[in-house]
Amino acid sequence: MRVEAAGVSGFDLMIRGHWFFGFTKTPYTPGEDFVGIVDAVGPEVTKFSIGQRVAGWTFGQGGGYAEVIVRPGNTLVPVPDGVEPVTAAAIITNYLTASLVLDKTAKVRSGERLLIHGAAGGLGSALLQLGGLAGFEMFGTGSGNSTDFIADNGAVPINYRTENFVHRIRDLTDDGVDVVIDVVGGPRQLWRSSRCLQRGGRLVMLGMASIYKSGVAIIPLSLLTAGAVALWPNGVSVPMSPSMLSFPAKNLGWYRDTLTGLLEKAAAGQLKPAIAAEVPMSEASRAHAMLEAGGLVGKVVLTCSK
Repeated sequence: MRVEAAGVSGFDLMIRGHWFFGFTKTPYTPGEDFVGIVDAVGPEVTKFSIGQRVAGWTFGQGGGYAEVIVRPGNTLVPVPDGVEPVTAAAIITNYLTASLVLDKTAKVRSGERLLIHGAAGGLGSALLQLGGLAGFEMFGTGSGNSTDFIADNGAVPINYRTENFVHRIRDLTDDGVDVVIDVVGGPRQLWRSSRCLQRGGRLVMLGMASIYKSGVAIIPLSLLTAGAVALWPNGVSVPMSPSMLSFPAKNLGWYRDTLTGLLEKAAAGQLKPAIAAEVPMSEASRAHAMLEAGGLVGKVVLTCSK
């Protein structure tokens, strides 16, 4: 495929920074999600043709930050007519992750109330839009102009810089929400998130955005806090989400069907992923700096010139 667009994710930043033992060593090309035009096909490939636009995820193998990428045909899906490459790239990782979390991890049911932290970010905005389509009652934390985005996407905004989100949730719901999805992490954040839950609620620890400011030590501390929350005698559970590096690769049918459905919803105008910025592939370092600085609304996408 001749790459047209590639998404930028927190995972890319972690790989680049060698934050964890055993992560891929250089030389390495980041990029988990990509959209491109088929340039050549192998002899056994029958579902795709040269000139067709496709989308794919590399399941932790990288390679999207490139002009050309080679991938197995069974890991690709067609991009419907009318869906631009940047839009499709913004859907792949974030909306697949959001689908998995809502359906299989949190198992959110109709009529339940949902609090999403970091609701204006790439993943948070995907959760908002899919939750809106499902008809969930949602609350989302953000700051500044992001609260307008949260409100426009069907959730009650809570400005975490000017409001105590625990008190605000209690004021709005009396007994708390059914599910909290926390992409921020950190002991204090997770403990406060657990206090937003009603008895029997679920706390999903989905990300560690606070790692950029607090360092990798925040990870074991967050895991310890999550364990304490699960043991606390108030009925709150902390379900762990399947690994997004392994689950889609081991469940290719789910991956292809879900991604195809998401792209079709985008073609029908039901999903409109927020694009924080389009950055030329040659300026990938700037895109990473933007993500590390935080405060973005939506997904950062790298683009290749034609």
